[in-house]
Amino acid sequence: MSGLCLARCPLFCSACLIALTIGAACATAQNDFRWPPSTRPLLQVPVNAGKTSSGGIPLQNIAVGDQPGEAISPEVAAQIAQWNRDLVERSAPVLATIASQNADLAEQLSQLGLSVRDLQQRLEAADRKLLDIQSDYRSVSGKLAEYGLTPTIGLLLRHRKEQLDSWQTQDNENHFARAELQRTQQEALELELIPGGEGQLQQQADQMLAESGEASGQPATPLLRQQVFDLLNQRSRLVAQLKQSYRQYHHDLDRLDSTASATSATTAEFRKLINRHATWIRSGDPVGIRDFADAKAGIAALFEFRHTRQLGRDLKRKLSDDQMSGILLLAFIALLFVLRWRLKSWLVAIGSRAKMRTAGKTRVVAAGALTLGVAVVVPLQGYAIAWWLNQGIVSELILQVASGFFAASLIALLVELPRQLLRPFGMVDKHLSQTFTTRAEAFKDWSIAGLMLVPGTFAITMLGQIDHGIWRDSLGRFGFLTMMLVVAGLAHFALRPGKGFLCPAIEAFGGRLATGFGHLWYAIALSFPVLMGILSTLGYGYTASELIKRATWSAIFIMTAGVVWKIGQLGFQQIWRNLTQPKVEPRYDDYGLIEEPEIDEEVNETHVVLKHQIGFLGQCVAGVALISCFVALWVDVIPNMSLANPVLWTVQDTVTSYAGDGQGQTVAHSVLQSTPVTLLSVMWAAAILFVAIHVSRLLPNLFDALVLQRVDYDEGMEHLILVLGRCVLFAIGCFVACRLIGVRWVTIQWLMVGITIGVGFGLQDIVRNVLGGLVVLFARPVNVGDRVTVGRLTGRIASQTLRTTILADDDGRELQIPNRKFLSDEVTNWRGAGKLTTVAIEVNVRREERPIDIGRMLGEWASAERFVLQSPGPQVTLVCIAKKTQRYELHVWTEDRHDARQLQLALLETVRSNLRERNLLAKTQPTQPAIRHADPDALGDTPRPKRRSA
Repeated sequence: MSGLCLARCPLFCSACLIALTIGAACATAQNDFRWPPSTRPLLQVPVNAGKTSSGGIPLQNIAVGDQPGEAISPEVAAQIAQWNRDLVERSAPVLATIASQNADLAEQLSQLGLSVRDLQQRLEAADRKLLDIQSDYRSVSGKLAEYGLTPTIGLLLRHRKEQLDSWQTQDNENHFARAELQRTQQEALELELIPGGEGQLQQQADQMLAESGEASGQPATPLLRQQVFDLLNQRSRLVAQLKQSYRQYHHDLDRLDSTASATSATTAEFRKLINRHATWIRSGDPVGIRDFADAKAGIAALFEFRHTRQLGRDLKRKLSDDQMSGILLLAFIALLFVLRWRLKSWLVAIGSRAKMRTAGKTRVVAAGALTLGVAVVVPLQGYAIAWWLNQGIVSELILQVASGFFAASLIALLVELPRQLLRPFGMVDKHLSQTFTTRAEAFKDWSIAGLMLVPGTFAITMLGQIDHGIWRDSLGRFGFLTMMLVVAGLAHFALRPGKGFLCPAIEAFGGRLATGFGHLWYAIALSFPVLMGILSTLGYGYTASELIKRATWSAIFIMTAGVVWKIGQLGFQQIWRNLTQPKVEPRYDDYGLIEEPEIDEEVNETHVVLKHQIGFLGQCVAGVALISCFVALWVDVIPNMSLANPVLWTVQDTVTSYAGDGQGQTVAHSVLQSTPVTLLSVMWAAAILFVAIHVSRLLPNLFDALVLQRVDYDEGMEHLILVLGRCVLFAIGCFVACRLIGVRWVTIQWLMVGITIGVGFGLQDIVRNVLGGLVVLFARPVNVGDRVTVGRLTGRIASQTLRTTILADDDGRELQIPNRKFLSDEVTNWRGAGKLTTVAIEVNVRREERPIDIGRMLGEWASAERFVLQSPGPQVTLVCIAKKTQRYELHVWTEDRHDARQLQLALLETVRSNLRERNLLAKTQPTQPAIRHADPDALGDTPRPKRRSA
């Protein structure tokens, strides 16, 4: 028999090996596993045991790894493991150690093979599910496009929705794939630490035999050396097979994860399509006598503990599957509890002025932000629980509980926002000027209403889902009707005009506009729950739930927008005051802080205009954002909403995509892509263009108030920056608007060429003026503030644009000079020639006199002063007007050879003495501007005064 085996195969069969082992064990006293010295000791295992050919004859036995392309089945791997376990019991210590490791690897290979089989079954099922969902999605989309929303298609949509809900209760394949990949990656990495290769195996065998010989005191025989080498060779081949199996397993896991992700995306699109068209489809039968009869069975079923026990088992399975996520959920909930306690303590401390006592309106802004933070914590905890229940391994009961938590967290957010506003030491109690005598009662009543609404919402949501599956639309509907009656009663007591406990809060945040519509809010809040109850009675329970969800989000947006708008107004006022008002540095002497006289708050005309512009722009942005939120909420429930947003035209764009070919090179492909331009796109383009125009108009005043008042720039450079900034902002707005409406450069390039040619021939003067403006702005031969003579006109440059330059003459008139005059006519810059020096003073005058009289008197006093030129004559400018004072700036010119500083002091003393005699001089006087020297070197040495808006 042994000869036959040796003749057919270079390895022993398992029967020969076992017989030789038993014979050797009986013949030796040491009971070691030894082969006869004349026989080559090869370790042989039946790799294909259990397999049969098509004719039922057992396949030929092969050794481990003799055919690398053929995988080892889990059954054969189990036989290898058992053979090695038997070998451990009757072998030398060195052989037993290696055989034990081989047995562990074989068992690992057997378990991995079973996992591979299970994964392939999961992958096949996931592929079938994806194909089914895609086929159903295409079928339903085609029927809706061809026939519209008919009653038959409505029933089909309801059936598909229930089918999608049932599919969600199956195992989450994404979760399984990621968990298995994380578990097996460590096992695959451990295999890399096991040495392999022919040379390494021989070295490892020699090392193990040397260690064994040292321990036993006997040298290793050639037979034992061959046995150790064969066992190490078997281990190497098992490791190679394990690596190959792990690679295949991970590849299948990636395929399963991709398929599950595609299924989830398609399911989400399918569910969105169903929800959009199934909102107004009847989801049940109207209320009848049968519902009252089923209510008894429903109440009896509710008191059974079967659902509770089932929920406990499902939660235990979910926690055992992913313990880390449960621990993180508990830690997150605990962290939210701590955060809410801390935020509420800060809110109460600010209200009692234990914190931020002297912060002014900043304290109100902080109180509003803390109110929103405290209000969102409890709903966020419920949402976190619902999200955790909805992930991973789920069951039908767990999904029902998750839906209940979702609904309860939404109602909790609706309740918590007004409750935190009404709390003691809260925003309404301590930070608003409106008196709210019934605030304590309102806070108590709203808290009691929240304790009723939030648990009731959770119970009714779960009851409706269980009711839908057990006794169709009976007990859950009655609970829903009861809750709607409670909500209607609460709306009556909360929003009744003049007597509702929330009316003062609406007046505080909404102002007279919201208070004027009080009867409308009351009618909506009272009739909405009644209407939802009627819809549920008629069998439109799904419609009622969808409308309630969107109405709740709408109310949350309105309340949040009211709080954010209030704190935004106060915060903007505080920031604006810090940016525009000059900072007064405290002064100290030997006795401490010097008390400065009270300075009236200046009302700068430029700042007032800028403030109104920013406020108007903020109102527009807030209004558009609020309207967009409402449209996004309600667009899905309005039938045929796409008719209100028709496609006006279609734009063809050439899109270049890059892909790799078989040789690894990147190939570019050009594809025509059609982009529809709808009515909404045109409206967005108009809104963006409107914002760009207003921001470009806003930029000069904003730049002057926030930048130029704090830095020292040359006026010509300031003007250049403002002109370029306005052009860039307007160009960006035009570019974005053109992209939205489908205007491309390829489309309008020939039109622009024609316009350019037409402008060149028909509007030559305008082109010359614009080119002259560019030369003036960039070359800057004259600057804003210079006194120049252009042709026969003389005056001071007030402003410059791309087309014209504004000159202010001695009579106070404004002259518009085309910029081409600066290129064709003679221009004399009196300041740049170094002949004249400008001397300016500023005085604060009481508001009893008219500005025209003050200007006339200042001009007469300045003309009478020595060394003051009569041409150009003195100029008086009204800088700003405060509550009790008005500031004037007086400019005079003198020859450069006279002492300008002495002239300024003399002129200032003359003006102040004359105003003091007439009791017109204010108590506080501004600092005097520096003298503008004509010498270029002096211009670099003397700091220029900060710009003041006139």
